[in-house]
Amino acid sequence: MIPALILALTLGQPADSIVLRAINAIGGEDRWRAVKTLELIGRGAQYHIGDSEWFDGPYFVDYRTVDDWRDVAGTREALRVTTYQVPSDTGSFTSTTVSTDSLTLLLEPEHVLFAALHAPDLHRERDTTFRFVNHQVVAFHIGHSPVRLFFESESGMLRMTEVKRAYPTSIFWNAWGDVTERIRYADWSVEHTGLWYPHQIDNERNGRLQETVSYGLIRVNAVPDSNLFTARPPAPPADSLPLGIGGAGGVGVNAPGRGAREIAPGVVQIVGAWNSTLVRQDDGIVIIEAPISAGYSAKVIAEAGRRFPGVPVKGVITTTDFWWHVAGLREYIARGIPIYVLDRNVRVVTERAKAPHTLFPDSLARAPRSPIIKAVSRRTAIGSGENRIEVMPFHTEQLDRMMMVYLPDRHIVYTAEGVQLYPTGLSFPQTAIEVVDAVKREGLTPDTFIGMHVAATPWTRLTTVLDSLARR
Repeated sequence: MIPALILALTLGQPADSIVLRAINAIGGEDRWRAVKTLELIGRGAQYHIGDSEWFDGPYFVDYRTVDDWRDVAGTREALRVTTYQVPSDTGSFTSTTVSTDSLTLLLEPEHVLFAALHAPDLHRERDTTFRFVNHQVVAFHIGHSPVRLFFESESGMLRMTEVKRAYPTSIFWNAWGDVTERIRYADWSVEHTGLWYPHQIDNERNGRLQETVSYGLIRVNAVPDSNLFTARPPAPPADSLPLGIGGAGGVGVNAPGRGAREIAPGVVQIVGAWNSTLVRQDDGIVIIEAPISAGYSAKVIAEAGRRFPGVPVKGVITTTDFWWHVAGLREYIARGIPIYVLDRNVRVVTERAKAPHTLFPDSLARAPRSPIIKAVSRRTAIGSGENRIEVMPFHTEQLDRMMMVYLPDRHIVYTAEGVQLYPTGLSFPQTAIEVVDAVKREGLTPDTFIGMHVAATPWTRLTTVLDSLARR
């Protein structure tokens, strides 16, 4: 009885009054209603939480400068980012992205308090303590996504937004299903207009810090270029991408050479931004790699059925732990197809299999089952005959979480992410050297190599490129 009474007293302040207090603390509703645009200029860091050496970090870092324009009245954003892959002015690139993602933009500080205030389901939740400070909590929905706001009890300032959401168009995030995102606000400062804005924002997803940004300059109602907010067509869901296309930044629909092609009898490579390969054996088909999404994997499996009618898929090999490379594994799990995975990457598969998918259910969410895992710790044979496969860990410095795949009778080696050789040159020569060293160590004799991003290429081309680099 007493705990219930304490909770009732604690929850006595209505949720809308807590939100109104926060709005007044950052300048008041009238001032914010007069804001048409914001320009936020700053620096930050983005962490490679899905393609670093260790699943739990520490992670590789990209350092960035940002020029972030917000069309507050129109709920649009134009984000110009210059990324420095090393902390100097070398190795940088600049991109501009125009977004009309209503959920993302409504979660920004200039919108989220008003979204809460007008939400029909706004309500109080139990107070909580984090960073040793008591916080009041309110909750509501934006669309199907539940949102919670955390307000520092003494000051009334908004300190954190938490949302459960999905990223169906993201090759990087779609397979995680329901993502818990926490946006933390710090260094609230008053601008000359009387408005307050957080000068540091940190974004966490599923408990991992993904990015942080600190703003040095905030301009209110500046006039942007007339064409700044011209948006591209929205990205399609990752599940709907056709074979041989990689989505944003990948291989376009009309790109030459994309799609499925036979590179040896019974060996078909599906070339795109992220490649898969079908290997027909006497007792079934082995598929190398399950990138992009569950829906994309369903198309790869359908292509296997079209090329080899009546032959079952007996296994899939996943050679890395990079998130976009394993984004399609849930479809294989749902169909009970065994997964060959490096022993130290098993956790990546099991956690992907357990990821909740309530907002956008896939086939595994509709009929849950456990993955069938074939952990690989040493050189392992799969099948027999002319398309016999051997899978082996690299066990090298930068490729320690990857495997290579070899077809001895075809003299084809699959180099995973280790070789990225393009018409413009060789990226990441260190990993390419490690691939060549591993091939020599294992006594392989390839004539051809293929990879996650490389179509069938003569092995001599790689060795020639490396020889030329060594002579420089």
